[in-house]
Amino acid sequence: MNDELGNRIKTYYEEPARVLLPRKSWVVIRVDGKNFHTFTRTLERPYCRPLAEALDRAAEYLAGEIAGCAFAYGQSDEYSFLLSDFGRDDSRLWFDGSVQKIASVSASLFTAAFHRHYAEPGFAAFDARVFAIPHRPDVIRYFEWRQADAARNSLNMLASHYYSHEALLGKSASEKHDLIHAKGDNWARWPADFKRGRMVRRVADRWAIDNEIPVFPRNPEFLQELVPPPET
Repeated sequence: MNDELGNRIKTYYEEPARVLLPRKSWVVIRVDGKNFHTFTRTLERPYCRPLAEALDRAAEYLAGEIAGCAFAYGQSDEYSFLLSDFGRDDSRLWFDGSVQKIASVSASLFTAAFHRHYAEPGFAAFDARVFAIPHRPDVIRYFEWRQADAARNSLNMLASHYYSHEALLGKSASEKHDLIHAKGDNWARWPADFKRGRMVRRVADRWAIDNEIPVFPRNPEFLQELVPPPET
């Protein structure tokens, strides 16, 4: 009776909801802070180094747990992990490509690792989305897009450090730069990881945090070397 009931539930309810990613593709897991505007409202502005370091360490830990992870790119309160199953014919995606499993485990592991390295009070939570990208050039464009978002976010954070939301409403990026200069500051002088994000990648067979990554479109060879090529 119990086996029959269990089999019925699995067959009619669990299995139809099980979504699998396509084999032999590039997969992105983007882990993002949930309601981080509230969580970070009392932190140092415009850039909180302890927060960034805890995010980096959480990403470093999760990268080591993901089968087939190539690297991870982080900015603001998010990290994007790239993985694939290119390699041997019997290579498998992490959790056989189960979207539910990958998303839930990624979010929970990242949240746990973040709090292991972040000593301040309060509770942070992260969600995760998972999707496949079928073409390698679009994988590179994805990370260029996230880095462009990093530059935009950092400029907005620096401008918001000096001006109210109302004062910045409708201002272009160049106008925000001018307003920052008027306060005696310069966005270009801020640390590289504040302006264009950080990366977790393999260095000498171990995962390491890189805070000095280049601007991706200006240095196309950087991502070309990191994104796994398709199988031929």
